[in-house]
Amino acid sequence: MEQFEDLQAWDLMVESRQYRASGARGLNLRNVADFAFLDLLSLFILHNEYETAPIAAKYADSTMSYRNFAKARLSGTDLYVSMNILSDPTSVFSSKIAQNADADAILRGKLKVNLPTVKRYLDMLADGSITKDDAATLFLRLEKQLNITDSKLRSIRRLVQDWPGLNTMQRELATTKMLQYYKKFAKRSEMSVFLSDLAKGKGFEMRGGIDAELANLGYTGHSAKDKDDHDKHDHSWSKIASDLMPAAGFYAGYKLAKR
Repeated sequence: MEQFEDLQAWDLMVESRQYRASGARGLNLRNVADFAFLDLLSLFILHNEYETAPIAAKYADSTMSYRNFAKARLSGTDLYVSMNILSDPTSVFSSKIAQNADADAILRGKLKVNLPTVKRYLDMLADGSITKDDAATLFLRLEKQLNITDSKLRSIRRLVQDWPGLNTMQRELATTKMLQYYKKFAKRSEMSVFLSDLAKGKGFEMRGGIDAELANLGYTGHSAKDKDDHDKHDHSWSKIASDLMPAAGFYAGYKLAKR
């Protein structure tokens, strides 16, 4: 089933939430590069929070399960699909995003994606060995390799790389900026769901409900009662982390069981 270039309605089968169905057509190559960079930053935030560290490790491990980004795989995470598009202009996924031949050609010439850099980062997340200094070095490299020119994304990177040392106001600022970007360019992003729930649970930002698709799959996020009740809040986060496991048909190859 991985050889699906000629498969009709292939996008209905893609497990990646962002690239499923019409999601890919809402992104151009510039968006994909920015989106991938934001996902990489989000993973570091999740890694540094006790409640979501297991999620970051499992997501990184799933993204790296094939050890490269050479094929357009149906079971790939959002990040896997993004890296496949960025590293292979002939990929079937690349053909599904919004096309702008002139702009794409210019950007392709500027992209210097070094896949070993991405792999090293994801491997360190998967085994929990990454440090703040590691992240600062790798983020700067990735920013250059992905030709990130958006000043907002650069300012987010400077905040996120120092996440363990940020105060609450700085964390609020970082998550607010990131969630605003996800809402504008990547509404169906897998990572935005995790980051949004973390922000609500920690009081960093985000108000509003979980989308219907996630609710139907049993993912309820945090209620106001959870936020007021510290014990229940801790238990719910532990339950989310422990119940996150591989499963076909749900974004990123995982499912979040009903709490």
